[in-house]
Amino acid sequence: MKHDVFTPVSTYRLQFNGEFTFKDLEQHIDYLHELGVTTIYASPIFEAAPGSMHGYDVTNPHAISPAIGTIEQLHSIQRQLQEKGMNWIQDIVPNHMALHPANSRLMDVLERGPNSPYYNYFDIDWAHPDTTLTGKLMLPFLGQPLPAILEAGEIKLLFSPQGWQVQYGELAFPLSAPAYEVLLNALPQEDAATQEWLQALQRGIEKPHTVKEWEEQKASLFARANETRLQQLTDQVNEDAVLLAALLDQQYYLFTFWQEAETRINYRRFFTVNGLIALRMEDPEVFDEYHTFLHEMYKQGLIQGLRIDHIDGLRNPGEYIRRLRELFGARCYIIAEKILAGNETMPREWLLQGSTGYEFLGDVSQLLTDQQGFEKIARNYRSQFPDLAKYDKLVIKKKQLILETQMEGEWDNLVRYCYTLGLADIRVNEKQLKKALGLLMIHLPVYRIYPEQWPLSTRSLSLLEYAMDGALRSDPELTKMLELIRSWWQLDKRSEQGIKFLQRMMQFTGPLTAKGVEDTTFYVYNALISHNEVGDAPEGSKCSLIRFHEHAGSRQRYHPLSLNATATHDTKRGEDGRIRLNTLTLHPNQWIQQVQQWHTMNKPFSGEAAASAMPDMNDEYFIYQSVLSGFPADGVVTPAFKERLTTYITKVLREAKVHSNWSAPNEEYEQACTRFMENLFAADHPFTDSMGAYFEKINQQAQIYSLTQTLIKITAPGIPDIYQGCELWDLSFVDPDNRRPVDYAQRKQWLAKLQQQEKAGMENLLGFLHTHRTAGMEKLYVTWKALQARRAHPSLFAKGEYLPVYNRDDHSVIAYARKEQDKWCLVIAPLIAATHAGREEEPLTLALPEGAPLKWKHIFTQEEITTPDGQLPTGMLEKFPVAFLVSE
Repeated sequence: MKHDVFTPVSTYRLQFNGEFTFKDLEQHIDYLHELGVTTIYASPIFEAAPGSMHGYDVTNPHAISPAIGTIEQLHSIQRQLQEKGMNWIQDIVPNHMALHPANSRLMDVLERGPNSPYYNYFDIDWAHPDTTLTGKLMLPFLGQPLPAILEAGEIKLLFSPQGWQVQYGELAFPLSAPAYEVLLNALPQEDAATQEWLQALQRGIEKPHTVKEWEEQKASLFARANETRLQQLTDQVNEDAVLLAALLDQQYYLFTFWQEAETRINYRRFFTVNGLIALRMEDPEVFDEYHTFLHEMYKQGLIQGLRIDHIDGLRNPGEYIRRLRELFGARCYIIAEKILAGNETMPREWLLQGSTGYEFLGDVSQLLTDQQGFEKIARNYRSQFPDLAKYDKLVIKKKQLILETQMEGEWDNLVRYCYTLGLADIRVNEKQLKKALGLLMIHLPVYRIYPEQWPLSTRSLSLLEYAMDGALRSDPELTKMLELIRSWWQLDKRSEQGIKFLQRMMQFTGPLTAKGVEDTTFYVYNALISHNEVGDAPEGSKCSLIRFHEHAGSRQRYHPLSLNATATHDTKRGEDGRIRLNTLTLHPNQWIQQVQQWHTMNKPFSGEAAASAMPDMNDEYFIYQSVLSGFPADGVVTPAFKERLTTYITKVLREAKVHSNWSAPNEEYEQACTRFMENLFAADHPFTDSMGAYFEKINQQAQIYSLTQTLIKITAPGIPDIYQGCELWDLSFVDPDNRRPVDYAQRKQWLAKLQQQEKAGMENLLGFLHTHRTAGMEKLYVTWKALQARRAHPSLFAKGEYLPVYNRDDHSVIAYARKEQDKWCLVIAPLIAATHAGREEEPLTLALPEGAPLKWKHIFTQEEITTPDGQLPTGMLEKFPVAFLVSE
């Protein structure tokens, strides 16, 4: 995917919602341009559920969210961006929409059923064998089982001049076509006028009109309705429990207790979120309709690229990408959100520019970790928590937990699909088949494979066999059943039905892995939580300096236009908080001792008896790491920080699903953990001072390594992506904390100050940077100057070779050159390397690649540097922590 593809030089991710709108963006375009950003990377901007703060709960993909702005404002923004040579990449959500009354397409389905043109738009099993769900969409939103809700009178029929709705709380769904018969039967025979009106409405709703035709006809009928009489009829229904129950029974939907979705369900969700209903994007008609407005925006030049959200949820991602590429053309920049596990790579046949960069995040974080120090910390952790010591087994256990407690309905549906496709017959024991399929899914070592046709790729077959071997080891008694499943992809049994089944199963292995690993295991296995991150792994994903160079070279060859991300809206903690924790690997013994001191210091707050200790030791250890990672850069613990931390830890406890969970929160345990944290920061308790002192020691080093992370992101192969606000320190926790409003006024002031200091001379500037390190000035400076340099030499970074630079066996710095024709740049930055910490000797020298220029300019210090003998001393890092040289 090269040639004339639109290529961003850098991207800046923005989260649009009611608190950050198009109007707000217009005030900051100049700042982003000054910073060096070339491309706005926008969160979903389409109509979404009311009050949405993220936009992934789309209700109408054909309109801009009024909470964000208008199409006219977007045109105005586009003109401003064009003047500055800037562009726009749009995040799109093809997998799902909101299951919400604001979703007019879905509401038309619930009103008109098979007569709606959107009847097959959503991934709904209308033929579910549960007779209460046959022909109905399950709506799992009730706070209690339906009988209790009805007895409490919490469901009502609501009449308005726009039509009837069934209301529960703030949700109101349209009255379905079959229910009009119930209203007709409730009318006295002498009320001929109302009967005639209702029959006309019934005839209209039962015809396959277009949505516009039906809305016009309905509006015309209700315009001449006897509202007083219809309100009386509505009151009659609400006052008669039997009549209301009969009316509800005729709906194309069924209200259920929200927890019922954990054991039965007849629609595909996003992960386990009941309020997000998946689309049948594999249907060409659905694809065409969904992308109409988006394509028009592209044709009008409002957007130049696309980011595909949750591509693993699609039935056939490869086919979707081909259709998208055909629609938008070869020039459109298209990337996909894809979490790559282990040594997994993006399928090369996908017509994409690359990924959103989780794998880059993992590589950099592993690079900026001393592996020997990490292993000491991990070994100590495993000795303290032997039940959690086997990470791989823990992952399997947690995936099984999710499958059995949150996804049993999807599991049952998948088993039934085997019989529907004829892959199993009545002789096959359903319970054994279900268990075998479950084991196969939980042992799949990646999120999913991408079957399109026979034969499967060698990699796909090997992954399936890996999962099969794990399942067989787990339960040898299921050997016969597992061999039946294996036969579905063996040469003599391959069929179209086999491909269909594998594609459907893959739509659930992705959510199963995400919920089991990211949203559960990552909050349970706490050896060093900076590596509990999307794209990274707590164990088994080491990335040495040599390996990083190999990965960077491969990235340049195959996906040079993938994003380089170090923070996203999905990361578990801020990019600089992550580096703080990685810095602990420089001093593992000190960290282990410090935690023990804190535990002793805080023991009175957690309970004396182990059985009743709250928090338990594992959660307590997580809290200490979280406090350190998010500790305010200025060292001042504010009420706002404590509130954010408390909210975060409550979410962590529920995600871990050990002492609490989302389905049944253990308020006693959560409150005990909250009190524990309150006591930590009590005015008369020494913990705050102790943490502050330890933080100061770690942070001085961590801030330098954060500069390394920033510089690598901007100069290594790939497109640097700055997550909103991360030009200064990013010490956030997981969402929604990492979506907090950004103080752009402060950032503008600081950038202007840097520009003033630069004019006053480098000596003043460097002194200013060092003095204001705590505020993040050095990070802002590195981001600004490196982005500006990249924008000045776009071809060098998009197409230039990646040349590793080594010095003997020393791994205390990373160095590499980028080269295109006669243009060069050279990057040098310190690494977290305990084996070299405190070593006293003359500065290292680097042997530059053959043909490297003799004269360079250091863009951070403005020094002119010559290398007549091809040797470059690293002593320049004493003047400024990282170096970025450009050939003169």
